[in-house]
Amino acid sequence: MTSRTERAALRRLLAALDRGPAQARRALARRPRSGRLFGLFVRAGLDTDELVLLLVSLAARVSGRELLTGEELVARAGRDSGARLDALAALTAPGRLLGSGLLLADSPPADGAQALLATYRLADHVLALACEALRPVPLAARPEPTPYTTNSELLADLRRLALLYQRRASRVFQIDPWAAGAGDVAPATELLARAREQAAAVAARLALTAVSEPLPLLRLLREHALDLDAAVILVTLLFQELIEGVGAVDAVDLIKLVSESEDELLRRRMLLRPLQRRHLIRLDGAYSGKDLTADASLPNEVVERMLGGTAPIGSDERIDFHSYLANLQSSDPFFSELDPGTADEE
Repeated sequence: MTSRTERAALRRLLAALDRGPAQARRALARRPRSGRLFGLFVRAGLDTDELVLLLVSLAARVSGRELLTGEELVARAGRDSGARLDALAALTAPGRLLGSGLLLADSPPADGAQALLATYRLADHVLALACEALRPVPLAARPEPTPYTTNSELLADLRRLALLYQRRASRVFQIDPWAAGAGDVAPATELLARAREQAAAVAARLALTAVSEPLPLLRLLREHALDLDAAVILVTLLFQELIEGVGAVDAVDLIKLVSESEDELLRRRMLLRPLQRRHLIRLDGAYSGKDLTADASLPNEVVERMLGGTAPIGSDERIDFHSYLANLQSSDPFFSELDPGTADEE
């Protein structure tokens, strides 16, 4: 599907919505089933009622209304009492609309009464895709991923991914053990989607990087057959020490860092043990057989290998490294540049 076709389809839908929800529903029957924006809707499995709610939210965003109450959404999306009741049901959790992260609620409502009082907004990545679809010229092809060529480049990407994982963990588990996540207001569903996308981007670059590439951190990862989550754990410990001056991190917080839910946290509770057996991390102060009660830290030799050093890192070197990576202390620049859209075959 071409960008021109998708642009024309979205314009027709928005024009139909301006004439009323009934016209929007009729126009949706002829909507595309592929493309960057419409392909996203297909993958989420949204029905007509849910799509009308998204269109209403999109129209509100572009007119300067970022937030709408459930009552406002239902009134604008329903042509009669039955349609408004269907729209209200679509706004409750769990459901496809909220579960997909395309529409975000301040607090996911459990029933219709709560849904009427809740506040909703269109996810930023949906707005970005809609803006792309409405551009007057075809979108340029997205750049292909490239292999890593320097150790600092790999460290920087993993650091950004770790910061994003910290924001996700802070929202999903309703705690904030990470200084970088303080004051975060992004909804958990949006952070989940962004974390998955950025993880896939880093994994793609790693897969393209030649085995022979002399990157110290990459050699360490491949020598021990470590996956991306293990790499994030090691890099998190490294930067907690070098940037925050924190020598050890609660083991349970590291498992939360790479988990998307409480169920996943329970399944992955032994995740640190293989790293400990390979002497890649230390677990100190744990109760017998209870890894999550430990304090986790990096042995000095692992720090040296990750940074490519051959001798213990002194205070001067750590100050230099701190200066080099100072711009990575905050995830704000990363999120301002991150394009959360996902490519869709045309």
